[in-house]
Amino acid sequence: MKRPQPKKGPTIPPRIQSIVKAWPSAASAILLLLAFPPFNLGLLVLVALVPWLISLRDTTGKGAWRSGYCFGFIYGLGQLFWVEQLVSRWVGSVWMGIIPWFIACALYSIYFGWVAVLIRHCWNRNWLWAIPLVWAGIEVFRSFIPSFAFPWGLLASPLWPYTALIQNAHFGTIYMVSAWVVLINLLVCLLLVGLSYRRMRSYISVAAVGAVMSVVWLDTVEPSTKLTVTAGQPGVDMAFSDPDIADEAMRRNVNAITDRADVDGTKLLVLPEGIAMAPTMPPKAPFRISTKVPVIFGGRRSTNPTFQSAFGFDGKRWQYEDKTRLVVFGEYVPGRDLFPFLTSAFKLPGEDFVAGREGVKAFDIAGTKVGPIVCFEALFPDVSFLQAAQGSRLLAVIGIDDWYMDGNAPDQIRAASVWRAVETGLPLVRAMSTGYTMAVDGHGHILAMAPLRTPIGLKVDMPIPDKSPLFRAAPVFPALSCVFALVMPWAKRGHRAQKGPNSTDAA
Repeated sequence: MKRPQPKKGPTIPPRIQSIVKAWPSAASAILLLLAFPPFNLGLLVLVALVPWLISLRDTTGKGAWRSGYCFGFIYGLGQLFWVEQLVSRWVGSVWMGIIPWFIACALYSIYFGWVAVLIRHCWNRNWLWAIPLVWAGIEVFRSFIPSFAFPWGLLASPLWPYTALIQNAHFGTIYMVSAWVVLINLLVCLLLVGLSYRRMRSYISVAAVGAVMSVVWLDTVEPSTKLTVTAGQPGVDMAFSDPDIADEAMRRNVNAITDRADVDGTKLLVLPEGIAMAPTMPPKAPFRISTKVPVIFGGRRSTNPTFQSAFGFDGKRWQYEDKTRLVVFGEYVPGRDLFPFLTSAFKLPGEDFVAGREGVKAFDIAGTKVGPIVCFEALFPDVSFLQAAQGSRLLAVIGIDDWYMDGNAPDQIRAASVWRAVETGLPLVRAMSTGYTMAVDGHGHILAMAPLRTPIGLKVDMPIPDKSPLFRAAPVFPALSCVFALVMPWAKRGHRAQKGPNSTDAA
C-alpha cells in the first residue's frame, strides 16, 4: 500500500526569494545612511556593514553582485537625494529632478556591486585581511576615476566629530580610516559567526594599534604662531537670488565685514568663491577691496577659456590659482555636443569651465603661505596634500554651498574640510556665502563656526605651525589599496580556499 506523501508547503515566488535574500544589504545600507546627515548617528558606521558582510560569505558571484547593487542603490537614494532637490529647484520640475537622481544612483551602485564581488572572493579565499583593503581601494578608485571622480559618501566621513578616531587620516588619508572602520565591522562579523579568539587576535591587534596611533597623534602639539584671520560670510544666496539684489547685498555686507576687519587686528580676510569677475587681472568685485588687510576670494578668470579661480591681494600684488577639480554637469558637460538637448532641458550653463593648467599653487600672503582650495576641491585629499607639499601653513577653502542648503550635502561638504585639515595637519579656514563658515585646527577640532545664513566676519586666532607637519608618505596607503583592489580578482586561489565560504577556516 502506497504511503501518503506529505503535503508540500506553498512555493515562494523567485521575486519574493530575491527580496528576502536582499534584506542584509538593505539593512546595512539603511544603518549606514543613519550615520550620515541629517541623522548624524556617526558611530553606527562601526557596525552598519555587519549584516551585509555576513551575507556575502554564502553567496554566488552573481548573488554578490546583486546584493552589492541593491546596497548601493538604497545607499545612493539617501546619499544623492540632494541631486533631486537641486535639479528640481533649478529647472522648476520635480520630475526633471527625479531623472538625474535615479540615473546617478544607478551608476553609483555599480561600485558597490563590484566591491561585493571582491569581498565574496575574500571570504572564498580566506583572505579576511584583504576585505578592508578592497573597500578602501574601491573608494579610492571612484574618488579619482577620470571625468567622473566623486569622493562622496566615503565610509569614514561621519566620524569627523570624533577626533580621537580619525587621526590616522594623517598617515594614510581618509581611506585608511575607512579601512579601519571595515576592520571593526569585520571583527563583529567574526564574533557573530563564532570564530575563536585565537583566529581573531591578529585582526584585534591591528584594530587596537590603529586606535592607539590615532589617540597618540591627537595628543601631539606642534609649535605654532597665532595669525588673526577673519572668515567673511556675506549671508547672501548666490545660487537662486536675483543677481542685481545679490550684488547689492554682497556689496553692503562685505564692505561691513571688511571695515570691521580693518580695525580689529585681522591679518588675513578670507571671502567666498564666485563673488568677482576677472576677464583680465585684476578682478572686478561688487565690493570694496581693502589695501590694508590682505584678502583671498574667488571668481571667474579669463574668457575663452574661463577658469574658476581664487584671488589673493596683499595691498600691492595680485595672485591667482585656478581650480583643478571641476564639478561634472555643474561646471562642464561631458559630451555636450552629442546631447545638446541637455543644455536646454536642464538649464545647464552655456559655457564649460576649464580645469587649471598651472597646477596647484600656494599664495604668499599675510606673512605666510596659504593654500587656496576652491569649493568642490575640498572633497579631494590630493589638492590639500599638494598645497601642504608646496609649503602652505594654512588652508583656505572658499566656496558657495547655496545650491544645496536645503539638503544634506552642506553637512558632508563641511565634514570634508575637517578631514583635509587632519590629513595635512594644517589649520583650515572655510568661508562660504551662507554657511558653513568655520575654522579648524590641524587635528580637526572646530575652533569657531558662524551661524548659517547670517552676515558675519568670523574672527579666529589660527595656530600656524612653525614647520610643516605633513606626512609625505600619506598617499602610499590609498595608492596600494587601489592597486590591490584592481588586481585581486586575477590572483590565484590559496589551497585553504577550497573548503569554501561556509567552512570554519573560511569564516
